[in-house]
Amino acid sequence: MPRQTDQISLLRTEADNRAVLLTIRQTQVELDLTGGGDTFSSKTTIEFDCAEQAETFLDFKGAELRSATVDGAPADVRSWSRGRLPLSLAAGPHTVVIDGVMSYSSDGEGLHRHVDPADQQTYLYAMSFLDAGPRWFACFDQPDLKSPYRLEVRAPEHWTVVGNGPSEVVAPGRWRITAERPLSTYYVTLVAGPYVSLFDSHDGIPLGLHVRASLAGPLEAEAADIFEVTKASLDYYHSVFGVRYPFGEYHQAFVPDFNAGAMENPGCVTFRDQLIFRARATASERASRAGVIAHEMAHMWFGDLVTMRWWDDLWLNESFAEYMAARCCDEVTRYPAWTEFGILRKDWGAVADQSPSTHPVAGNGSVDAQSALQDFDGISYAKGAAVLKQLVSALGDTVFLGGLRDYFERHAFGNAEFADLLAAWTRAGAVGLDHWAQQWLRTSGMDRIEVDRSGGSARVTRTPPMEVPADRTHAVTVASYNASGELLSSSGAAVGRQPVQVDLPNGTALVVPDAADSSWARIRFGDWSSALATLPLLSDSASRVVVLNAVRDAVRSAELNPAVALDALCTAARSEDSDVVLRSVLQFAQDQLAGPYAPPAERVRRTQLVNAAADDIVAASESGSDRQLAAFRIAIRSSDDADELHRWLRSELPTGVSLDPELSWAMVERLAILTADAELIEKALRDDPSASAEAHAARARAGLPTAAAKDAAWELLMRPSTTGAYELYATAEGFFVPTQVELTRPFVSAYFAEIADTARFRTGWALGQVALLSYPSSASTRSALELADRTLAETDLAPAVRRSLVDGTDRLRRAVSSLESFGG
Repeated sequence: MPRQTDQISLLRTEADNRAVLLTIRQTQVELDLTGGGDTFSSKTTIEFDCAEQAETFLDFKGAELRSATVDGAPADVRSWSRGRLPLSLAAGPHTVVIDGVMSYSSDGEGLHRHVDPADQQTYLYAMSFLDAGPRWFACFDQPDLKSPYRLEVRAPEHWTVVGNGPSEVVAPGRWRITAERPLSTYYVTLVAGPYVSLFDSHDGIPLGLHVRASLAGPLEAEAADIFEVTKASLDYYHSVFGVRYPFGEYHQAFVPDFNAGAMENPGCVTFRDQLIFRARATASERASRAGVIAHEMAHMWFGDLVTMRWWDDLWLNESFAEYMAARCCDEVTRYPAWTEFGILRKDWGAVADQSPSTHPVAGNGSVDAQSALQDFDGISYAKGAAVLKQLVSALGDTVFLGGLRDYFERHAFGNAEFADLLAAWTRAGAVGLDHWAQQWLRTSGMDRIEVDRSGGSARVTRTPPMEVPADRTHAVTVASYNASGELLSSSGAAVGRQPVQVDLPNGTALVVPDAADSSWARIRFGDWSSALATLPLLSDSASRVVVLNAVRDAVRSAELNPAVALDALCTAARSEDSDVVLRSVLQFAQDQLAGPYAPPAERVRRTQLVNAAADDIVAASESGSDRQLAAFRIAIRSSDDADELHRWLRSELPTGVSLDPELSWAMVERLAILTADAELIEKALRDDPSASAEAHAARARAGLPTAAAKDAAWELLMRPSTTGAYELYATAEGFFVPTQVELTRPFVSAYFAEIADTARFRTGWALGQVALLSYPSSASTRSALELADRTLAETDLAPAVRRSLVDGTDRLRRAVSSLESFGG
């Protein structure tokens, strides 16, 4: 039985050769999910044409290959190796039948199996991205070999079974799912189990929502909002794209242990089931969910109707879906999106774009599928969306949307490349796109836009990154504010090679050179003192986001003292009315400014400053408001008062706050760090026997300040086990507590010695995530940094592990540089 870590990643050259050679006419997958144990049977029949006599291969990553036939003749199953079955083909039509045994997964890829601790029921879902499809069915696994699919599924009679097309019961315990439109292998899916479902319809499109039975109550509470956003998004995309949703039914399944936010499987989108809130949610959290719903629906056009030819055009999926989802939510739902995009998504992308692992938005030339996965980051999503926003401001909607409609019509149900999209925009009337694409999409890094004031005017300049001197022009709004944060003037400007001179009104205290937060650049104001003093008073939310992001960027660049930034952010948070901004700012303050950017002896005191700000906001907020709840959550995670936390656990809470499972677990996790009370964790788990609780308990156990607890958590992270992905991620998140430096010191060197070996027993998303989340970032010392650099230079690392170490080490280097610059 081959291990998953032994599989070969598909090369771009191999994909090109197969794409020329093969045309897939039909794929049928027969699954038997009725047996016990850790495996299931999967029989795949592929009908295809071969252009000429050739040697090629089929992808199969099962536990056992029972038989294989080509046009009825047995194939040599002994030649199956490392996930590939060699095929010798003559020119003409062929039928391949592969009968195998596949393993259920616990890492969120392939056919994932979850046993819900709430009721011991089994739930399945398939995740085929990026190259996980062959873990549950045989196929020619690459984006540009599409075909219609039919799934024949045997499962317990009481189960729900849905997938990429209409699902019909053909006999008791037997379902047929027929997807008539061509699908790429990476978004073929199946959702099967005793899921609870709610149904609706809109504009002739059947709609379905599916969750585990233990989330039936929360689904009832959330369904109206989810359906409302779904319907509004369908109408919006029909209007702007000029093409109706092309895949029949539209199911949204909220599934356990899901690695990503969601996956755009045509007809059956899968989401992480934390989006079905089992506790009180704020409007911004529902807005975030609305953004994910709109994002995945945008993929029905970008990615599903027209699919990238190869993974280096991944941005064609993600950047467009990110941008269009923000537009959609902002224009037709109750949930404005651009503030969240600015404070969360753009900061995520900015960190990625300044890391050594940065890459262009488009055309990264990924040599194989797994290397492409390493570019699945904030650049592909947030930077690409921000750049598209700049493009739309230059082209206008008529040309932008006209080109997209042309693109969809010409390439519907097929594959396309970046050049095809540029050609469509050019036909719609765009000019100069080659230069724009070269500067914005094919170069990496962030420009710096800075204000230099002199007398009654300001000079706005652009400085490109030294490593990649791109020639970019930024369409921005330059605004001036007085010392009370009131807008004095605002004007549009194109900041490029030449500086832009702006006259300033009397009384100008602060000039914000991208006041509408419309570009992609590092922003500086020339004078931090006036920027920080004006920040809490700024009347415009977009300008506040710009200043806040600049503060975070300046800290990471060792240009602003973290202690000064901490005071400024805590002051700004006290006057911030957006709960998503409040949450983001105070989490950064605690996790970074009171964490790796603080000397260990200062971390408790700085955390107390965050806690004081949170307490003040709770007291000053309207009772029962989202702002109060957001601040109270920060108050819990930053508290060092165990007695107070215990009182809250007994429901002795501020007026307007009610105890719910998520607040309770936040208190338990904090108490675990403060008191080493392991029994409190187990009691909480007995009271709340849910999948979410198991992840919380894992994080709490990892945070216990005892050597035994750390040893047990380390064993989970660095040794093979059947522990689910969410519990592993939670363990990794909880391990290196910033105030436990001495306790965790031995594990810093252990991390760099042992993390490479985890590639023996983990793959894909889980491999990279565990490596990144368990990175010892709180050990912000020169010696730890030198150890990290040696590991990167001298150790043979799997691509996913190397990317995690490169990114983690960049963040560590920035913290060390800051401490050396400002003391510590």
